[in-house]
Amino acid sequence: MFTGIIQDLGTIKNNGEGLYQIYTNLDMSKCKEGASISCNGVCLTAKNITQTDNKSFTFDVNIGEETLRRTNLANSISNNEKINLEKSLQIGDEVSGHFVYGHVDTTTTVNEIIELENSWEYHFEKKFNKNNKFIVEKGSISINGVSLTIAKVENYTFMISVIDHTFNHTNLKFLNKSDQVNIEFDYLARFIFNNE
Repeated sequence: MFTGIIQDLGTIKNNGEGLYQIYTNLDMSKCKEGASISCNGVCLTAKNITQTDNKSFTFDVNIGEETLRRTNLANSISNNEKINLEKSLQIGDEVSGHFVYGHVDTTTTVNEIIELENSWEYHFEKKFNKNNKFIVEKGSISINGVSLTIAKVENYTFMISVIDHTFNHTNLKFLNKSDQVNIEFDYLARFIFNNE
């Protein structure tokens, strides 16, 4: 389980045969083989954790075909893009975002990015059919693993407002119109709707 508060931007590369290596400045020294790491919002298992210098680490992950189909990781791998990283939540840690499980539901498309004086507006395509009920104003959503609040909902789009800290510390700053992002709907909202 995660909180959606991104801890570092890593670079992912293809090592061949379904094994991928992630380069990061995130301190992995206390992570054991098999630790869960959120990679662009996808819960993956770290293996072969290696410290490369005083501040850098690498670790490997296996990514199955189903995960590559359902997420934007395939595109990130092919372009050596920066991906959002977060280590799993430990008992006693502060939950500053919301509970994020790393079980990506789907992807969606960036429709528009508007830079304002103090923030950025990101508009996304709302194409989730039966899951559109989870897209509500002031509701939580995970986008590329980032815990965000939905600011506005329209018929075919929804918008989030991004402050400068979030913009500068996540890969949201690298997004362009028509890019694909990973979406995980709020699990608490899912349980409420399922119990109605």
